[in-house]
Amino acid sequence: MKRMMTTLFALATILGAMAQWGNQPGESVVLYDGDISVPEMKMAPNGNTWVYYQIPADENYSNLSVHLQLLDTAGNKLLGEYGLMISDKPTRTWTTCNEYLFVDRDGNAVVAVHDVRNAIEEEYLSYTLYKISQTGEFLWGEDGINLEGTQSFPLSSHMTMTQVDDGSYVCTWSSANEDLVVNTIKAQRISPDGEMLWNIDEVEIIDRTGKVNYDWPTVVDAGYNQVIIIYYVGSNRDIYARKLDFDGTPVWSEDTRLYRSGWTQVPAWSVTEVSPSGDGGAIVTWTDDRYLTGTNTYITYVQPNGEIGFAAGVDGQKLGYSNYLGSQSHCLYDPYTDSFLAVWRESFSAKAFRIMAQRLSKDGELLWGENGYEVQPFSESDYGYFTIQNGANGEAAIFYMNKENALTSTHALATVINTTDTTQRRDVLFTDNTISTGKSTLLSTAMYNDSFWTVAWVDDYLSNPSLHTQRINNDLTLGAPKDAAIEAVEAENTQFAAVISIVEGDALFVANMPAPTQAVMTVRNMNGAIVATPYQGELAAGRQYIEWSANVPAGIYLATLETAFGAETVKVIVK
Repeated sequence: MKRMMTTLFALATILGAMAQWGNQPGESVVLYDGDISVPEMKMAPNGNTWVYYQIPADENYSNLSVHLQLLDTAGNKLLGEYGLMISDKPTRTWTTCNEYLFVDRDGNAVVAVHDVRNAIEEEYLSYTLYKISQTGEFLWGEDGINLEGTQSFPLSSHMTMTQVDDGSYVCTWSSANEDLVVNTIKAQRISPDGEMLWNIDEVEIIDRTGKVNYDWPTVVDAGYNQVIIIYYVGSNRDIYARKLDFDGTPVWSEDTRLYRSGWTQVPAWSVTEVSPSGDGGAIVTWTDDRYLTGTNTYITYVQPNGEIGFAAGVDGQKLGYSNYLGSQSHCLYDPYTDSFLAVWRESFSAKAFRIMAQRLSKDGELLWGENGYEVQPFSESDYGYFTIQNGANGEAAIFYMNKENALTSTHALATVINTTDTTQRRDVLFTDNTISTGKSTLLSTAMYNDSFWTVAWVDDYLSNPSLHTQRINNDLTLGAPKDAAIEAVEAENTQFAAVISIVEGDALFVANMPAPTQAVMTVRNMNGAIVATPYQGELAAGRQYIEWSANVPAGIYLATLETAFGAETVKVIVK
């Protein structure tokens, strides 16, 4: 009856055998081997990583299925070998780029799925939202919630989402009319339990004359249960910002024009990135060719009061003043220096390329000189798929792919720079360079607990794509330390928790007592019947580990630990 491991060594033995991420570039975790499209990745507050991806639902490629996987801090797959299948409802094609993954403050994944299930006319499209817990539970039901009610449109696109102070979610997207020309921006606020809180016909951004196009919205949390929506207007791609209150009404007297455009014809989604500014505002980067001499990269900052923070006004602040062409800009707020960071690519005659970075004050001053800081010097190697994330102790990490030339493979690397003095640490290669392969779709997460980032990419070896993930530690080593799973448990402050909660065999629990106490641990099925009593006796103060051999039918079980300090219950899924 009494089975307890009292040493971390025993815990490391169990969890270390499950660890997946190795410390070499070729020791990544493959989530799916086969045709795959549009992966997304976000990190949960506890360091677990959510990954979303699509795969063909049948051999004829006539439909797709949406999958979700959760990796723990050691790289173990927590939702089965091939992840949790969210939906295989019919779409208009076997791949789509209009889905979206969001991870909330509780570590749940919210997935927006785009299909024709709610069509009022044949092949009309709409969004359905699913909320999934880290144990794989469908918190908004197995069919999700219909975001657009009785409405559907020839095309819906560009879903984005944020969470506001009261725990509700605000999402924005655009919908096209019958001519697939004039778009309307929709917005909705959803309670934590899935209730629609806004009338989307009242909150929408629309031109009632049917002549002006509104599209590509991005929503960011502005604090105080408010949000800012960055969106595009017209064929010339003016950029505007609108702030919405808790009830969906505009906060500012009029929307703020951030960019007056008129030059670039590059699609908005390929040139723009929007990030929170750290103070309730937003920062935006884009590319344009306003002087008809080639593209350059720009950045602007809208303050919480709706005013533009940079002296450049609606022209935007140019990121670098060299004579080279700029593109692929990305930005974020750096809390360590209370400033903004940006990274972009520069090219010379389409034959040489380099990676540049810039730090800007909140009034738009270029802090790394007018040309910026050269992260990687000019080379015939082409660079792409940039992402930038904050690091520990005032550093920032830049993730990118390097294609040496058309005949060689693509590699993925990370470099870390100090945001105060541009001191740069060595690059780290995290993809296998022993085999010549093409790669694409590089993703990265925010850093967890000043400890590590997670990266993902698609590897196309001999036209056989596969989705890979890897962990990059703050010291630029790869893979999970042997005690990574123990560290995750040590970070928990609860008195009773499941270390391994989705099991095929033994389940593992941690008890953390402030003082010695008598304790009884029982496991019940969903009918309330006790199926096991893994522990009964005295628990010492501090952390101890309890093992349960789950020789029971597959299903959901509730494990309860009763002590002098109260009773706590956790859920375990037995496969």
